[in-house]
Amino acid sequence: MTFGEKLQKLRTRAGLSQDQLAELLDVSRQAVSKWERNEAMPEAEKLVRISRQFGVSTDYLLLEELEEPETASTTAPAAGLWVRVKQWYRNRGYLLAWVLAAWVSGTWLTWLFLRPIHTSRRRTSRILPG
Repeated sequence: MTFGEKLQKLRTRAGLSQDQLAELLDVSRQAVSKWERNEAMPEAEKLVRISRQFGVSTDYLLLEELEEPETASTTAPAAGLWVRVKQWYRNRGYLLAWVLAAWVSGTWLTWLFLRPIHTSRRRTSRILPG
């Protein structure tokens, strides 16, 4: 089995899309696609990250004659979960930032417009005899 076939098999077992794996490895989706089609090979650093991500050795990834290890299927699903958790927080983070910005803006505008009304009432109460 070639490196590309092994990578694709590990990725699909983990339930990851090419985009998700690319995000985990800090590369483009096109790079992952080229690796899986055996058109290019990742750098040494990326190979180490791939092996750690899927719980396999770099020898398994690079050498065609090595059989598939047993640990690949047990550690891979955790990778997919981590990507989904990161995406959930990223999406909710933007929403939270917008809500916080709206709240701060609303509070500031309320204070800005109601303060003159409040201070003018206090001034008029002093002027008028009680």
